[in-house]
Amino acid sequence: MNGVLSWWDGVEEWLTGLPFIPQLLVTAIVLVPLATLAASGVNYLVGRLFSKLGRAEADDDHGLGI
Repeated sequence: MNGVLSWWDGVEEWLTGLPFIPQLLVTAIVLVPLATLAASGVNYLVGRLFSKLGRAEADDDHGLGI
C-alpha cells in the first residue's frame, strides 16, 4: 500500500508542477473518460435495479413534461 501511495504522491507532485494548460489537458484527458465510464456504470446499475423492482422505463420525455 505504501508503494501505491508513494507513486500517487509522485504523480500529484508532477501534475501540480505543470503549467496551467498542460494541467488542464492531462486532467481532461484522464477525467472525461473516467467520468463517462462512471456515469455509464451508474446508469446501468440503476437500470438493473429498476428492472428488478418491476418499474417500467419512463417515456422519452423522462417525466419532465416537455
